[in-house]
Amino acid sequence: MASRDWDIVMWQRASDLLQQVERIHRNFLQIAAGVQYRSSHGRSPAWEPPVNVVETDESWWVIAALPGVAADRMNVRLEGRDLVIAGERPLPKCCNDGELKIWEIPLGRFERRLTLIEGRNSLSLGEVSLQNGLLIIELRKVS
Repeated sequence: MASRDWDIVMWQRASDLLQQVERIHRNFLQIAAGVQYRSSHGRSPAWEPPVNVVETDESWWVIAALPGVAADRMNVRLEGRDLVIAGERPLPKCCNDGELKIWEIPLGRFERRLTLIEGRNSLSLGEVSLQNGLLIIELRKVS
């Protein structure tokens, strides 16, 4: 691998790590500021689910980690070149009357927006399934 190629790989990795740090920082600030853990009816998301993206010859596959989120509590849509995954993870009913002491699992409204750039091909929403807490989305490449 040429030195310039290695530089590009390292910058991409650094950018990915900075995005992860920003998500962690937002979650920390919510806790430190004492943000109410019960979901609000507002439109602003409280957290973003982590994702993996895999490209094949025919499709892009997006895998989002959403344990504890029911299929009817989420929405997947394409907005132009953006894939939008949105929904809500409520506090389980068993805990509604208690006081939250440790907050490591984000609750409330979530949204993850991914901009997918695919040259001359457009994308269409294909298979969407929820398997063991993983939301699996196929975006088909349309020539």
